[in-house]
Amino acid sequence: NSKYSKMPIDPKMKNPKKLPIFRHMMRHQRGWGYPDILTIRGSVLLSVIPIIVCTALWSSFLCYLNLELDYDLLLPIDLVGSVAVVVGLLLAFRTNNAYDRYYEGRKLFTNMCTQVRNCARTLWVGVVEQSDQDHRDKEQTIKLLLAYVVAVKHHLRLEFGTRWNDLSDLLPPGFQLSYFDGNATQQGVDVGSGGPEDPNLPENANSAGSNQTEHTISNTVHGLTGIIPETIQLLREASANGGSTTVYLDDEEFDGEVDASMSLPLEIVMHLGLYFDEKFREGKIDGGRFGTVSAFLNSLIETLGNLERISTTPMPHAYNVHLKQAVTIYVWALPLALVDKLLWYTVPATAVVAFVLFGVEGI
Repeated sequence: NSKYSKMPIDPKMKNPKKLPIFRHMMRHQRGWGYPDILTIRGSVLLSVIPIIVCTALWSSFLCYLNLELDYDLLLPIDLVGSVAVVVGLLLAFRTNNAYDRYYEGRKLFTNMCTQVRNCARTLWVGVVEQSDQDHRDKEQTIKLLLAYVVAVKHHLRLEFGTRWNDLSDLLPPGFQLSYFDGNATQQGVDVGSGGPEDPNLPENANSAGSNQTEHTISNTVHGLTGIIPETIQLLREASANGGSTTVYLDDEEFDGEVDASMSLPLEIVMHLGLYFDEKFREGKIDGGRFGTVSAFLNSLIETLGNLERISTTPMPHAYNVHLKQAVTIYVWALPLALVDKLLWYTVPATAVVAFVLFGVEGI
């Protein structure tokens, strides 16, 4: 049917990042002009300002002792130069490691975007539409695929929960995380999407003014944590009766329970897997395409794991400690080698050196 032959396009959609022509040219120019050389946001300047100030004060103190009080506190410049070679090697390894993390993360994120695009293409072409509801389900599932990418971004930034501006238009209405101790295992729990077509949702649950979140728990409450005692008692009574119950929690109350154990990307993949399983059972997607999208979902989870590895694996603690100590000793000993020739100009010179070295260490 030609009615469903085209992807949904919003003609009013605008690019929020579109800049005026002049600002666009200034931002994307190459060279030594603005914005790179004067940019503060995204640089390490703010994080190294405290240590630069401390270095300047220390350098001023040493200059005062040498120039005003006539203390002979000097170091040979050759000794400082020899130490500089070792410090440079340590900083080079630190910089290479930082760039490797950035480059590998960028490749993984691009690979994830490619997987999402291929999965969306397979979904749009391969899932048979027999009703308007099938068409709406396909659109919502494609939005969920897009939401996965955004959710991964927030997850890596340790920004948990669903109330983010860039997620509000992508998640289905009433979508909320289920709370488990390790929510990747959905044992004994029947979780609805909260949308208007959710089979677990009562008829009046989506009425106007409703500000509640649904949690349908069947048969068992094992692994459920962080819920108020009254809710636990209600769930246990339902479990004892061999039935199920639907519990509604106010959004504000539920948000207080959101923590790092709730992985929104994995929750989205679970919903995507349930959708494709349902369409396969209904015969609306053939076995070949079902295997393809299943492989895509597995790849999305694998990519998430690799991104988490990059995000949570720091440099060895001993290396970081030794690097900071070596850079600090070198910078704070530098005034003793410069004060004899630069006099009070040693203070700004040392501050500049501190900015360069501590900035590289802070990348």
